[in-house]
Amino acid sequence: MASSTPQRKALTGSEKIFQLGTWRFEKLLSVKERDQSELDGGDTSERHEVYEAMRIDQPSKTPDIIKVKRQTGFWSNRNYRAPSDEIHREIDNLRQLHNCMSTPELIYSCVDTQGSDDELPGGYIAFIVMQKVPGRRLEIFERLTPHEQNRVRIAFVDALWEFCSNYFIHSDSRRENLIWNSEANRCFIIDLEDAEQCRGLTKNDVCLDPDEELGNWGLSDGESRGLLFDQKYMLMEYVKAKYLAID
Repeated sequence: MASSTPQRKALTGSEKIFQLGTWRFEKLLSVKERDQSELDGGDTSERHEVYEAMRIDQPSKTPDIIKVKRQTGFWSNRNYRAPSDEIHREIDNLRQLHNCMSTPELIYSCVDTQGSDDELPGGYIAFIVMQKVPGRRLEIFERLTPHEQNRVRIAFVDALWEFCSNYFIHSDSRRENLIWNSEANRCFIIDLEDAEQCRGLTKNDVCLDPDEELGNWGLSDGESRGLLFDQKYMLMEYVKAKYLAID
């Protein structure tokens, strides 16, 4: 792994002009380091920063989300200059899911080269601007009342069915990748860098075991009946009967 450069200060308070418009970076929501491996490029490292941001070139009352994915160490194959496949995968996933109501909407994206004043001059940097879905991350799930936990379970199964109906799977099934909007009774699936669209599937291939998926995502009530549903109305009848009856 190529050594990473010293971390620069957060972009909070700065402005960024894109072809689509201008955003001001507001609150830094999260930071993580991520290693990448490619067949041709070898190994590299990235830092992912997630910001709440406001568009300032036109009136806007609601913030957006900007993900900044910055290369922090050159590829071990120094002749390789392309950005990681993961960056293109997340952007493509958001585009493919533009009609999905259970995932954020892509607003704008670009991949550029870091300049002389950036952290790794010559390295890549990606900006992904997307809708900020309303609600709270479900890392707070265990602090919810039993009644609200059951509401979450029903809304999650509904959201996951829509996600799967677009022939997508998510390989990072954690509560932290779910947003719960209690006012609208809706659940959103986020962080699509680890999602993948399964090509060649049809509607007849879509099926879901709700108890298994609730367990996978850390939302289980501890009971699993091993039932597989290929029709949404039957699926939702099952989860509503199960969790509304408990309430």
